[in-house]
Amino acid sequence: MNNNKPELISLFSTPIVKTNIGRNFTKLETDCFQNISVTAYKEKERMTNHQSENRYLFDNTFAEELKDIKEFCESQLKDYLENIEGADTDLAKLRITQSWLNRTKPQEFHHSHHHPNSYLSGVLYITCLPNDTINLENRSYGLYNNMEFPRKKDTVWNSNGISVDLKEGDLIIFPSWVPHYVDVNETKDVDRISLSFNTFPIGEMGEYNGATHLKL
Repeated sequence: MNNNKPELISLFSTPIVKTNIGRNFTKLETDCFQNISVTAYKEKERMTNHQSENRYLFDNTFAEELKDIKEFCESQLKDYLENIEGADTDLAKLRITQSWLNRTKPQEFHHSHHHPNSYLSGVLYITCLPNDTINLENRSYGLYNNMEFPRKKDTVWNSNGISVDLKEGDLIIFPSWVPHYVDVNETKDVDRISLSFNTFPIGEMGEYNGATHLKL
C-alpha cells in the first residue's frame, strides 16, 4: 500500500501581487483625489464608471501631491521584477506610463478588460466598499482542455477566475494581459475610488549575441 502523498506542482502559474501601502492617505493626497476631475466612461454606449480626464496623474498637475504614492508603486514594481521574474533591475526596469483615477459611484461597475501596450498594471485602492473585491479572469480557461467533468467542488485548478478581497490602501499588481473587472457598487452613497497605472520596460533587455538585445 502506497502511503506517499502526491506532490502537486504549480506549472506556469500567473503571479498576482497584493500588498498595502501601510499608512493612511495624507490630507494632501485625499484632497487631491477629491479635486481630480472625472468624466463618465462608456463601453459600447453603456455607462460603466467615471475616470479622470487626466491620464498622467503621476506626471502632470498632481505630480507633487502624488509623489510618495508613485514612489511606493515604483518600489513594488521593482520588487515584482526582482523577486518574481528574477530580473536584473540594474540593467532594465519598468517605468510608469499612464496613471488615472477611477470613481465607481452607486450602481456603477467596471467591465471586464485588459491593458494593451503595458507590461504590468497596478490598481491602488483609495476608498473601498464593504466586502470589496477585484475579479481576475483566467484568459486561458478551456483553451487547452475541452473536457468537462461533473464538478463536485471548486479548486484553483478548475476556476475560470478569482476574486481578491480588498481594503483601503491595497495595491494589486498583475500582468497587463489579465482580464479583470469590479462588480456593481450596490451602496447608496459610497464611491469606490482607485488609482490605476500601466508600465513599460526601459533599459537593456535580451542578449546581444542572441540577436534579442533591446535598448529602451
